Amino acid sequence: MKQFYTRQVLSEGELSQIKEVISYANTHNIWQDGLKSGGGFSRVKSNLEMSDPALSQKINSLIMSSLDRDNYFVNFIAARETTFNIVSKTISGGYYNPHYDNWNNGDYSTTVFLNDPDEYIGGELCLYFGGEEEIKIKLKSGWGITYPTGTLHRVNKVSSGVRYVSVFWTKSLIEDSFIRHIYSEICDIQKNMVKYESPVHLGDCLSASKDPFFMLEGLRQQILRRYAR
Repeated sequence: MKQFYTRQVLSEGELSQIKEVISYANTHNIWQDGLKSGGGFSRVKSNLEMSDPALSQKINSLIMSSLDRDNYFVNFIAARETTFNIVSKTISGGYYNPHYDNWNNGDYSTTVFLNDPDEYIGGELCLYFGGEEEIKIKLKSGWGITYPTGTLHRVNKVSSGVRYVSVFWTKSLIEDSFIRHIYSEICDIQKNMVKYESPVHLGDCLSASKDPFFMLEGLRQQILRRYAR
């Protein structure tokens, strides 16, 4: 099964608008202790989070708009609904020690990096999938990673500079993780097949029913009818 999915989430224009919001928040000190949002306690995490809902909404709208264009994201998790984003600022000395995200946040967690990796030292998102070592993620600004919410993870201490990210959670239409995997694989196969501009060239329903793309589409639809919640 796929462990995680990385890709460019934000366009340069969208990222520029988000950086303007962050700059405004910095100028007016619109940040609060990250502990106030819950999900941690002293010595487990040390970060700041944007405290003005209106400013967070501007960033949220830009990110959600980008997700609407991200068909692979939708298919990877069979997305149903996504939570409001938390905009996090981690200054030098900040960290988030090993933890699990709250089970009722959703089925998948997403982190979108909002500034470039050379602007801070440390701050890697470290994921543990039960192997021999962690997977360390530090993406370019505007890029994001999506992974199962039940994954043990942490944020490495920032030793210099400032790290900005947006974090949110998504609930899937499909509760069973194995069925979600099958659904995602079907979508991947369809994506990699010859793209049809229109099914009308197949001539009739009998021809379409024997076509591999339409056979997969029938299976995809059956999964949703049987398992979507």
